[in-house]
Amino acid sequence: MSRYELDNLETARRFDSMIREIEQTDPDILTSVVVGSRLHGMINNPVSEGIDEG
Repeated sequence: MSRYELDNLETARRFDSMIREIEQTDPDILTSVVVGSRLHGMINNPVSEGIDEG
């Protein structure tokens, strides 16, 4: 494997580990501060916009 490929694998492992750690502490991390945006509407009104809990 090239050094580039090894670096990519190491980065992926590090990110996977970080994601696992974040998910264990607070899985509800999707937020939006732009009131009136479509994303803000989907996050703050999950039933009518199709994003359901779970």
